Order: sequence, then structure tokens, then C-alpha cells
Amino acid sequence: MLHDPARYGDAFADVYDDWYRDAFDTEGAVAALVALAGDGPVLELGVGTGRLAIPMAREGLPVVGVDASAAMLERLAAKDGGHLVRAVLGDMADLDALADLGDPDRRAAPPFSLVFAAYNTFFNLDTEAAQRRCLRSCAALLADGATLVVEAFVPAEGELARTSLDVRSVTVDAVVLTATEIDLADQVVTGQHVEIRDGSVRLRPWRVRYLSPAQLDALASACGLVRVERWGGWDRRAFDDSCQSHVTLYRRAAVGAGGP
Repeated sequence: MLHDPARYGDAFADVYDDWYRDAFDTEGAVAALVALAGDGPVLELGVGTGRLAIPMAREGLPVVGVDASAAMLERLAAKDGGHLVRAVLGDMADLDALADLGDPDRRAAPPFSLVFAAYNTFFNLDTEAAQRRCLRSCAALLADGATLVVEAFVPAEGELARTSLDVRSVTVDAVVLTATEIDLADQVVTGQHVEIRDGSVRLRPWRVRYLSPAQLDALASACGLVRVERWGGWDRRAFDDSCQSHVTLYRRAAVGAGGP
């Protein structure tokens, strides 16, 4: 499968808010991120439909959201408060375009006090090279003492099923199946949500490259970032072996203390 940074957003923009409405701790995430942001500005990677960016902007923060999917950004713009977010169409693996946003008052321009990727968004970068480019760009865009936050799932330990087919949802007018294939060597999961409705079939493809928390730390370190905290959730509870996801905070490493 050829890499297409817009594929996920284009496939899910019309159903994303409905399908994943109950999957998030949005209130907790916004509270934690606002506390970390200071006066901003803030950059969200994979801003999507603005679930986090819009309420953060309503708090008075200058928020920039980058997304590779024009369909997702159209949904964001159509929402109440969407105009408060400075949306940028682009691949989060290549953030060079953000170096000069041309903001007259420089409120929503780098360097950023906070950069974040929520709910596995970072794993949508499906190659190590893309993940590495993203982290290096983030390190360059952070203000002194600023924070990069990555929320991600913790991969299951042990042998995983290489292929699976599950029922995601059944309603009176549609069935959604989830088919996945795992490349254990490259830690890549390729999936399709197969939506069957009114005699037609729609495929919604997705692909992620997962990392364990330790692997993410090592990659971040190689890109000039150092882990400062890891939580088991947006409520800042302690991270331990029982956690299925994590929220990890990184800062730019001091000169001579690491980096690429």
C-alpha cells in the first residue's frame, strides 16, 4: 500500500464524530492540554474535525491544526467555533511549511508552547522514516521549555493474530466489519472498516505503525527529545503495566544531552 497521508481522513471524515464520539476523554484531554499550553501558541498534529482544537481555542489559546485531509478540515471549518482554529492542509511528517505561517501578529505561529498528537494519531505515520521526520520537526518547532504530548495505545504483549475479522457494529440498516492484518516484523497494522448498507459496500482503509512506549522514547531521544512524564490517561494517573494507553510528555533535550 502506497503511503497517502490523506487516506485515513478522507475515508473517515463523514463518520468520524459519530463513530468515535464515546471513545475519548475529551474533557480531560482539553483540561490537561490547556494547563500545559500556557499562553500558547499550540499546534495539533492531525487536527481532524477539531474535537480538541476548537474547545482549546475557545479558552483563548491561539491554535494551529495541521491535517493532510481536506475533507477533515472542511468538517472542522463547518463547526461552531471552527473559525477560531488556524487550519493548515499538510502532512504532519513534513512540517516545514509551518516555519513561517505569515501571521501578522505572530500569535498563531512557531515557536509553539505545546505540540500534541492525540488518540494514536502519531501512529498514522506508517513508516519509521515518517515518524522520525515528524519528531525532528516537532523538536525544531518547540519553544524553550515547551512540551510535545503523544497519546497512544500500548501494544499487546506476546504473539498477535496476524489476521482478524470482527463485527464492529450492527444496526437496522447497516453492518460494519473490521478486517485487519498485522506485519509483526515492521509493527504495521493494515485494516479496513467494511460498511455494508443498502446492498452496497464501502471500504474505509486505515494503517498504523505501532510502537511500545519504550520504542517511542528511543525514537524521540534520537530526534532530540527527552521524556519528562508518562501518564496512564488524561487524568494524570500513574502509568503502569495495566494501562492500555499512555499520554507521554517530551521536551527538547539540552544541547549535548542527546539528539539526532
